Amino acid sequence: MSSLRLPVQIGSVRLMEPLGEGGMALVFRGEDRFRGESSAVKLLRPEVHGDTELVRRFLREGEVLTRLSHPHLVEIQAYGRSGSWPYLVMELLPGGSLKACRGEAPASIARRLVPVCEALALAHGAGVIHRDLKPSNLLFAADGRLKVTDFGVCLWEGEEGRTRVTRSQMVVGTVGYMAPEQHGDPRRVDGRCDVYALGAILYEFTTGQAYAQIQLPPAAARPGFPPRFAGLILRALQPDPARRIPDMATFGQELSTWLESAEAAGWGEEPLPGYRGVDREIATVTMPRGELPEESGPEVRLGPYLDALATGPVGIRRSAAEGLYVAARPADGPWLLEALGQGPEGSRFALARTLGKVGNDEALGALLSLVPDPFAQREAAEAAAHLARRTNREAEALAVLKEAGLGTVWRWLPRALLGDASWAEAVVAAWPDLAQPFKVQALEAARSLPPELRARVKGGTGDATGSARQAWDAL
Repeated sequence: MSSLRLPVQIGSVRLMEPLGEGGMALVFRGEDRFRGESSAVKLLRPEVHGDTELVRRFLREGEVLTRLSHPHLVEIQAYGRSGSWPYLVMELLPGGSLKACRGEAPASIARRLVPVCEALALAHGAGVIHRDLKPSNLLFAADGRLKVTDFGVCLWEGEEGRTRVTRSQMVVGTVGYMAPEQHGDPRRVDGRCDVYALGAILYEFTTGQAYAQIQLPPAAARPGFPPRFAGLILRALQPDPARRIPDMATFGQELSTWLESAEAAGWGEEPLPGYRGVDREIATVTMPRGELPEESGPEVRLGPYLDALATGPVGIRRSAAEGLYVAARPADGPWLLEALGQGPEGSRFALARTLGKVGNDEALGALLSLVPDPFAQREAAEAAAHLARRTNREAEALAVLKEAGLGTVWRWLPRALLGDASWAEAVVAAWPDLAQPFKVQALEAARSLPPELRARVKGGTGDATGSARQAWDAL
């Protein structure tokens, strides 16, 4: 039992009073008797010492962070074992967590998080993905710098045998800040899951509500929200990683650009109108996607998106379109179809795209009738193709969308989705004369062809180079 006694000293650091404890670790203030500096000493609880996976993850945080150096990443001073106790000695961060900033003005929150983006961009560049970014893991140093902490469940590409990092059946992350792809195999993620988490933090801390709970545009959650900032946040929260802000460096740059804009200058240091002081104390309440109360009909869940589509500027309409697409359920098809017939032309592109996801047989004719509409033709054509495939009416849709030869670029993807053999042959025939951007678009569209036609296109375009070669490799 003596080995289970708390160590009195680790190296030159003497353990002092406890600072806190969690489910897996105890944290003490440490005092270096030679340097006269204080630190935080984290010890793994004795009841989990026998779990080799937890011990390895705990110590891996020390190994990972000693390889990284950034003013906004927590500094690890030492790690290892003291007897049977795994430990981390790290800098003391006495300023509390980002939770204290909930409800600050949008510009103020953005200003705090720009250096966090830079720190995470450095980590991502070194192959380290945090995977559990949340307000309690963003702590203030004594000098006011906000630092990223707790890399215990990070994905480290530099570790030998990447698939050993986390068991595939484990769910890694915190509900409310987890990107959708983290609900699958946690090893199959990249830095964009951290982008999503930071977007969720920005949304919550500037609107006062958790995005996972309401899934509404920021202006619907908090009237008066700055439009460009709202669009930036919603791009970070895209459920499809391919449509999300691509990396932390870009996220930080776009936040900085917004902070320099005239729009941000008008937001001072005061919370948004209607943000009550009590809102700062409301804990994050999360709700899995698609699990709003059953009594919430489409007019309640989807109405705010349509309002934004009808009245907002271009950036807001695009953000509202993404929200509408994510929030729509199969049973909403008839309501959306009715809205398509009554709504303004500026909302048609979003309603068409969403009907392609949840519409029924009755929606196909309406979608095909929008193909001549310059405001919605691309979205309507793609939605009609998806709906036709889902309802086995490919021939009917293709009769409207088919053209001679390659035809119009915006019809390429719908024609591929509908298995248009003449389009596949036209790609091969026109390939030598296509400009590079059109080669890329043609190959990306060809990925939606049936396997035999996809193979035909790949066989006839094998001389692809540059970005077209990358698209060819993915075909």
